[in-house]
Amino acid sequence: MEKKIFLTAVMIFTLCGTVLSQLGAVSDIEFKRFQMDFNLARSFDEKTAPEYDGTPYLFDEFTGANIILRENRGYEGIPMNYNIYNDDFEFMMDGVSYALGNNNIVKYISINERKFYYRTYTYNSSEIRGYLELIADGDYRFFKKHRVIYTEPQPTSGYVEAKPATFSSRSPDYFIELKNGSILYFNKLKDIADLVPEESSRIKDYIKDKGLKARREEDIIELADYLNGK
Repeated sequence: MEKKIFLTAVMIFTLCGTVLSQLGAVSDIEFKRFQMDFNLARSFDEKTAPEYDGTPYLFDEFTGANIILRENRGYEGIPMNYNIYNDDFEFMMDGVSYALGNNNIVKYISINERKFYYRTYTYNSSEIRGYLELIADGDYRFFKKHRVIYTEPQPTSGYVEAKPATFSSRSPDYFIELKNGSILYFNKLKDIADLVPEESSRIKDYIKDKGLKARREEDIIELADYLNGK
């Protein structure tokens, strides 16, 4: 597996400055405005960056993305990638990646026709704030949370060779957003019947009739579309 250098940086949001009122293709001038609105602070030393196998990123490369702010203002065409491990989006400038950091003014980011919302969600009774990818829209919205794990590098021991740090993908977690705005984790499709009691009977019947499985994303989307009357 190809080794990559892990670029770490910090980008601090500011509420001052001018954000583009309309989305448009990024020009040099617009990118300068983007830099002003999203105040950059580089904290990366190329000489000390660790090597690792695998990748913390969702996409193979940085791709033009739309950043939509909570007041429906934003930017289009910013080269970005989602760092799953850090649960943050990064953008590339002059060969260096910078993290968005404080995402509170971000409504969603659209990249490769996929939307990622910065929301508060409940996982095992804990409230967490982070990025969720929208997989089904409607009265009940469904999201997934991408996951990777990081394994520390292993030093040489006896006849065992040293191993670099590794990022490994894990199965995503899935969530439903109720009509009151709560975003809740579910492990099994039947859990959705408990989370939406007013639809419990028809949810259970549909799952049984169609033989849907909780860990198949296409089955989750099928149930979501049924629940939303699509």
